[in-house]
Amino acid sequence: MRVVVTGGSGKAGSAIIPELLEHGHEVLSVDTVAGDGGTPFMRADVTDYGQTLSVLRDADWVIHMAAIPSPVSDPPEVVFSTNTVSTWNVLQAAEVLGITKLVLASSVNAVGLVFSRETVPPLYLPIDEEHPTRAEDSYSLSKLVGEEIADGFCRKNPMQIASFRFHGLRRDDDLSEYSASPEMDPLPGAKSLWGYLRLADAARACRMALEADWEGHEAFFLNASDTTLGLPTEQAVAAAYPGVPLSKPLPGFQAAIDCSKAQRFFGWESTGSWRDN
Repeated sequence: MRVVVTGGSGKAGSAIIPELLEHGHEVLSVDTVAGDGGTPFMRADVTDYGQTLSVLRDADWVIHMAAIPSPVSDPPEVVFSTNTVSTWNVLQAAEVLGITKLVLASSVNAVGLVFSRETVPPLYLPIDEEHPTRAEDSYSLSKLVGEEIADGFCRKNPMQIASFRFHGLRRDDDLSEYSASPEMDPLPGAKSLWGYLRLADAARACRMALEADWEGHEAFFLNASDTTLGLPTEQAVAAAYPGVPLSKPLPGFQAAIDCSKAQRFFGWESTGSWRDN
């Protein structure tokens, strides 16, 4: 298939493109800056609808990764408008062009975690896609609204859209940080629920979702199967979130984020761990 990857020069895009190429897909990388090469590239700004329509015109599938990845590097109005407008443009162009399979970069923060002003206890752990949101900052709200935009397009079109709630994307070389000095105090990382995700696993999820079939828009948490902590998860939960109920046991170092929905829909599970180093 011909796949357009927006944000193809970025951290996620640079891992997604090789994954697609290795599995026989054609790829066009779209970004405002050129990447390392190896695949056709087109310079475009997907906050501009005309440019978005142009770069998607020959696509079968789209993976939309282009975004401002946090609320701290740009003014909040820039973060929110850039992320929401680009998502609207990609989906509007897909509708016009008849593209029916897309993957969108959402974030674990769509439920309101890392960038919230205060540490807010979850209603239960592990969190899953049914957990209500408490998003409050420009980035988290932009990701939540992006998911709502996808819902809207799927109400009127026979589209398949996956919004991936990525968490703490890490290259394999970065994992040594955890093994060199495992986190033993659960409080500093409580907002993040001590999560992370290997870039290779994120890239594999993008391909697998496009190669699978379902109808409509679905959000998926993607996270490693374990935490960044050097102490057991249930001990960390008791210290950081006393009184928060467990919907199921979290033995050993099991993640406090439930990714079983991705396994049910397209067979994805995380692979590897920093503990393997």
